[in-house]
Amino acid sequence: MTGGRERAAARDSGASLLLAIGFVLMIGVMSAGLVGLATSSLNNRNTLAGLRNRQYAADGAIEQAIAEVRTLTNTAVASGASPCSVASAPIFDTLTSLPMRVEWVQACGVVQAADGTVVGQHNVIFSACADVGTPCATGEVIVRAAVDFEQASGGVVTKTYVQSWSVNR
Repeated sequence: MTGGRERAAARDSGASLLLAIGFVLMIGVMSAGLVGLATSSLNNRNTLAGLRNRQYAADGAIEQAIAEVRTLTNTAVASGASPCSVASAPIFDTLTSLPMRVEWVQACGVVQAADGTVVGQHNVIFSACADVGTPCATGEVIVRAAVDFEQASGGVVTKTYVQSWSVNR
């Protein structure tokens, strides 16, 4: 007689090895995905920062142009000229070290105020683009704003209305 019991074959032998390999693979796949996400986010940060800086520079240049046109319309009417005869000269803004060019197109008219007086209304469409030495082309405009300057009979701008403000890129 053989005095020992034979050991029963374990049905789950090697299962822990498969679980360990599966766990390591799952962690590896998740880590690879997170590394890819972090890398693409870091690469896009510089692109987005450059785009944001261009938009801020164009926005600031338009603000500067609006302030300048307010004074030009006051001067033109006070000197006896028509407010529509104010020339649209480009404005260059280098506040953010990004040269911007702002151009404007004028459309003038008159409206009747509530008290019955005729008031000049000076409508201006501003376009800002990166300055490359040539006028802004339609596809290059970064910010476009339509502004109405309402003038009293003495030439003073009484109200300024921003009709639209759009950022194109």
